Amino acid sequence: MRPLRLMFEGFGSYRESTDVHLSDVDFFVLTGPTGSGKSTVIDALCFALYGTVPRWGKGNVIRNALAPSTAECKVALVFDASGGRYAAVRLLRRTPQGNVQTKEARLDRLDPSVPPDADLAKIMEAVAEPMAEGDKVTGAVSELLGIGYEQFTQCVVLPQGRFAEFLQAKPGDRQDLLIQLLAYAVYEDVGQRARERAKVAASKLDSAQKRLNELGTVTDEVVAAAERKVADLDDLVSTVDSAVEEMATLRTRWTEANTKAGQAREQLSDLGALRRPGDVVDLSTRLAVADEEVGRRLEERVAAEKKEAEAEAARADLPEQTVLSRWRDAHARSATLAGRLERLRSAAATADEAEHGSAAEFAAAETALADAEAARTAADRAHRAVALAADLAEGEPCPVCRQQVHDLPHHEVPADLDAARAAVTAAKAQVTALRRAHAEASKAAAAARADVSSAEKQAGDHAAELRDAPPAAEVDAALGRREAADAAADRARSAAKVARTAVERAQRDRAELSEEEQRAWSALRAGRDKFVALGVPPVEGTELAAAWQVLLTWAEKQRGELAGRAAELEKAEQDLRAQGGAARAELTSLLERHGVALARDAKPDVVLASHRERSARDLADLVEKRTRSAALAAELAKCREDEQVARMLGNLLKSNGFEAWLCAEALDSLVTEASEILMQLSGGQYELHRAERNELVVVDHNDAGTQRPVNTLSGGETFQASLALALALSHQVVGLSGGKRDLNSMFLDEGFGTLDESTLDTVAATLERLAQETDRMVGIVTHVPALAERVPVQFAVSRDGASSRLRRVEV
Repeated sequence: MRPLRLMFEGFGSYRESTDVHLSDVDFFVLTGPTGSGKSTVIDALCFALYGTVPRWGKGNVIRNALAPSTAECKVALVFDASGGRYAAVRLLRRTPQGNVQTKEARLDRLDPSVPPDADLAKIMEAVAEPMAEGDKVTGAVSELLGIGYEQFTQCVVLPQGRFAEFLQAKPGDRQDLLIQLLAYAVYEDVGQRARERAKVAASKLDSAQKRLNELGTVTDEVVAAAERKVADLDDLVSTVDSAVEEMATLRTRWTEANTKAGQAREQLSDLGALRRPGDVVDLSTRLAVADEEVGRRLEERVAAEKKEAEAEAARADLPEQTVLSRWRDAHARSATLAGRLERLRSAAATADEAEHGSAAEFAAAETALADAEAARTAADRAHRAVALAADLAEGEPCPVCRQQVHDLPHHEVPADLDAARAAVTAAKAQVTALRRAHAEASKAAAAARADVSSAEKQAGDHAAELRDAPPAAEVDAALGRREAADAAADRARSAAKVARTAVERAQRDRAELSEEEQRAWSALRAGRDKFVALGVPPVEGTELAAAWQVLLTWAEKQRGELAGRAAELEKAEQDLRAQGGAARAELTSLLERHGVALARDAKPDVVLASHRERSARDLADLVEKRTRSAALAAELAKCREDEQVARMLGNLLKSNGFEAWLCAEALDSLVTEASEILMQLSGGQYELHRAERNELVVVDHNDAGTQRPVNTLSGGETFQASLALALALSHQVVGLSGGKRDLNSMFLDEGFGTLDESTLDTVAATLERLAQETDRMVGIVTHVPALAERVPVQFAVSRDGASSRLRRVEV
């Protein structure tokens, strides 16, 4: 892993964005006052990869990453590893409750065509493939680098206070670190795979043995016997083919003889079955009777149709029945209407007289009412004058005329006013009643007159309708004649229909007899046609019975001649059948001697070919089984050898002894180189040795070569030994891991202040040589000026009240 760019903002003491360019750096130093933020830069690199920092103690305490009073921090590392370029990004955010949460974590493979000194945003956008997100980033980084967080902080990043962890580790912990760091775990995988392969080989071995057992053993003698059988069958083919050809000839001759004999037997049977139909004799009589019936029925039909025509002509001379019926109905309605009109006129005259009487009574009542009202008015006036005169006084003015009254008037006592008023009321009631009676009489008279008018109009309409009609008596007589003519026409029509039906029935019967006659002639010709090959005489004449007699006479004569020839044909057929049976029996015996069973209806050549093909397949199967048996035997031997080799290798690698041996060898190599470096750093006083239990001890040459544990060294001496071991590990990791690990970066945090000037010079020279000769990036953190001045690239770190700041200084 080689860092190219490191960016962080809001991380630790760095509130502002800080971008560290490392793509052109092999050896650099972080300098600055104590507490300025030098170690925080190394922390940011470690946090970007693994999400934690050694100084935090617990791996999941991420709240220490945020700078005080900041709500968010971001760390991004662009680095090369395993032949590719990658970016690890982590983003933290503080919640309103004060908790710190990871909002983003990702590992991406980048496009290496973008230069590492380009704009950081452009580099981060050139994602070729997302590798992991969230909680999976740390695992993906460990898999990519080949080491986890614990190994990274002991071999790549050596933080403050933890330089001596690898040096002072327990042998078992140190072995685990070397197994992971040097990829020695692969041998455990090899052992596991070897044991699995042994199981697979054992399974194949069992399978091959079972298949060999199932296949059985095929000897050369069995194959040779099968080959002889196939050769014998090949030699038999020509003999069987000749016999089959001979049998085919016999069958052909027998088939011809059988066909001729069958034909003779069939002809004899047909001649014996030839019979004249029983109704042929009286068919002519029935035909003559049918012809007479058809003629008689035709004459009856002509007569009936003539009567039908005459009846229709007589009916055509009379008026239509609908016209006569209409006239008759009109005369009946006219007579009814004349009587009704007379009654209506009488009722109208009576209503007119009643109306006149009512009018006279009404006029008299009105006159009486006028008289009563005049009498009531006079009585009322008289009563008012008497009342006024009673209030007059002489010398006073009159209340009516306002003249002075000189003489008092004298009036007679007036008539009764109430009687006058009652008379008026009675007269009014009489007028009202008579007025109503008069109105009703007028209405009745008007209605009677309207009825008369309506009846007179109807009478006029009937008169117009009967204007061209004869009198009622003539109409009734014509209607009687018409009904009689219609009845006569119906009877004639029915008789004609019956006559036509009889003709159709007679003609149908005659047609059926004709069909029967045709069937009889057809039967005669069909019976004769069966014997055309025998020279049957032709059918002549029109007499059906005579034609049948000629055919039957010929058939009787022919039967006698055909019987003798049929017997000869049957004997020839039987002789050929016997010859064919003998030939097949001989061939069947021949095939059975060669192990070929011939079924009753099977074809010998086909059966032989099938048996020969089956024998050839059996031979091929035997040869193939013999080959497979040999192959299985070879496979069995190989499977047994594979199983033994895999089982032995798995057993050898089954325990951790092999890994322990490898680790011991690797540790010896590391201790040898580390001792050389330590001798230089300690001025020849100390060197490292591996004890019997893989514990590390130092040899003190100033104390007569005394060996003592490494944890008895002073702080400065421990730093020297730890640095020597770390430098040796960084130098040898590629070779010891077989090229599977390449820790081409090392970062050392502090510890140099404990070295004297001479040792410090040796350390500086060693680090310079490591960076120049091994193509490794070496980064150190120190506040020792003498050491910092020897490093070609310096990053000066300072801090004010707000934030730490980093500045690159070229020496």
